[in-house]
Amino acid sequence: MSGAEHRRTAAAFGSEIMPRQFVLPDLGEGIHEAQIVRVLVKPGDRVDEDQYLMEVETDKAAVEIPSPFRGIAKMIHVKEGQTVNVGDVIVTFDDGEDGSPAAPAKVQPAAKAQPAAAKAAPAAAPKEEPITAPAPAPTAVEAPPAPVQVKTTAVAAPAVRKLARELGVDLDSVPGSGPGGRISREDVEAAAKGKAAPTARPIGKPTAPAPAREVQPLVIPGTPDQDKWGPIRRAPLAQIRKTIAAQMVRSAFTIPHVTHGDEADITELDRVRRALNEATGNDPKLTVMSFLIRAVCIALRRFPIFNASFDAEGEQIIYKEYVNIGIAVDTERGLIVPVIRDTDRMTLRGIAAALRAIADRIRTNQFAIEDLRGGTFTITNVGALGGTFSTPIINLPEVAILGLGRSRKMPVFRNGTAAEALMMPISLSFDHRATDGANAARFTREIIGYLETPTKFLLD
Repeated sequence: MSGAEHRRTAAAFGSEIMPRQFVLPDLGEGIHEAQIVRVLVKPGDRVDEDQYLMEVETDKAAVEIPSPFRGIAKMIHVKEGQTVNVGDVIVTFDDGEDGSPAAPAKVQPAAKAQPAAAKAAPAAAPKEEPITAPAPAPTAVEAPPAPVQVKTTAVAAPAVRKLARELGVDLDSVPGSGPGGRISREDVEAAAKGKAAPTARPIGKPTAPAPAREVQPLVIPGTPDQDKWGPIRRAPLAQIRKTIAAQMVRSAFTIPHVTHGDEADITELDRVRRALNEATGNDPKLTVMSFLIRAVCIALRRFPIFNASFDAEGEQIIYKEYVNIGIAVDTERGLIVPVIRDTDRMTLRGIAAALRAIADRIRTNQFAIEDLRGGTFTITNVGALGGTFSTPIINLPEVAILGLGRSRKMPVFRNGTAAEALMMPISLSFDHRATDGANAARFTREIIGYLETPTKFLLD
């Protein structure tokens, strides 16, 4: 029955049209709640079918919720920063003059979505009203921040959008310094202080020494408060940080962690890698991580205990006959672990291409929740941030995680002669319930054997 027929039928029986309630839809297997990041409509707005109502954050992905109805948003039941459960009412609709129900909407990743205003007809576009963000910490800027518009076409992560709202920064006026013009936290903070984001200095053009600048106060998120010693700011945990915290506590207090450390001489591997990239024109570019993932896949075949999960309740070990490698990535929104599926069936070039695809999706926030599930073994690279050694926490329900340190040139002795070598620290955290340190040492040496003698890859 269409909306018009619904109204005629209701009028015939002398009754009013009942408001329709839209609940937070199912966002994926195992997801029971989400945090409201942005509310894109307000009470009284005329909403078109498939127009985005709000942006929410779940586990490790941000999604925008489209409207399944065409009508008037009578009441908004949630606010930004609130955590709601799947099935909770979030918006109540009236049909309006031309309202009609539509098929259930599909939730799409936030970064893939087009702005809602582009989908609505011009006559039905919701009116936007500026909202004033909470006053930020005192800065040297004299004029108050400009009001922030509800919708924006700027490319930025949800955490960056939230920071912009708190600081009163209009994202559409901020030049992004990231890939593809993506706006970072530093860009927003620079705009809040009334200066442009830092840009690269042209090569070959000498510049005069920069004049001394007044040190600006540190911009801290959250709302002002006071404790017995002085002023503080309180910031609620984002949904992703809640999830990470719960998962890390569960892992740390469930699994008896042991970390085995070693290092690999990747001097020859680096030479071979550079030669291959030169021969192929970096298409795709082979990184040390590409070779490492391939070596891990080979080692997992020979040590399947590290490609398994430990079932304490059933008192059994579940061996996985597939290999899905998770790559821990540090992002503005927190730690994200996208998964490369069936990695053991890929060639080196295939792994390199998959890594590049993952980097592109994570950088542009174009990934779905399903991309983060199903991993059997995880690799994390603290060396990218300058770390030498770490004791990574296992990603439940896996039984091991491999951590990489920063590769550095060091003096070594070969046949009694000193030489320079490129050394990469490796640390393997494993579940001591599932296996012992001897197996961990053998598994790590198996990986190192391929890294130190890259011609062995030709045999597998």
